[in-house]
Amino acid sequence: MKKENLRSELLRSLSALTEDEIQGLSFSLTNQIIKFLKIYPELASQIGAAYLPLKVEIAPVYQVLLHEVPVNLSFPILKDYQMGFAIPEGIPKGGVWLDRPYHEVQPEWIFVPGVGFDLKGGRLGRGKGFYDRFLQHSEALRIGLAWSGQLVNNIPVESHDCHMDFIITEKFCWDVKQQGKF
Repeated sequence: MKKENLRSELLRSLSALTEDEIQGLSFSLTNQIIKFLKIYPELASQIGAAYLPLKVEIAPVYQVLLHEVPVNLSFPILKDYQMGFAIPEGIPKGGVWLDRPYHEVQPEWIFVPGVGFDLKGGRLGRGKGFYDRFLQHSEALRIGLAWSGQLVNNIPVESHDCHMDFIITEKFCWDVKQQGKF
């Protein structure tokens, strides 16, 4: 299936979720992220990157996550039409991009949203390439976050598409390299 068709199909299934379903999935995803961060405690001392969720997007419940596992989280900023990351001064505010005031950082690991993922680490984004362009020049550990309904057998990838190291859903954590759940 072509990227555009797969993206449309997956976005339709995401759009069909109710607000309550998205909230429930987000809480379950958060519990899996907490489990992941407890398995890899060294990540808690590093600078991580998160995202500000769109209306129809499964995302961590940051208040719960930070209460359970205090981590340094940065959020996306737009600078000269390129994505970067920054730690907010206070509570993170903004739509897709973090509002000022903030200070820029280089994350050591990053939560990557996507429209779809496969278990080989392939990711289908929204089509603008911000994450792929950022990740091409970053050594950050790549952690895809999704609802299990966003997992497909095969994401059509191109040479510029970046792969994930881990994928976390509301049901499990997946190690791409080891090809195993935990």
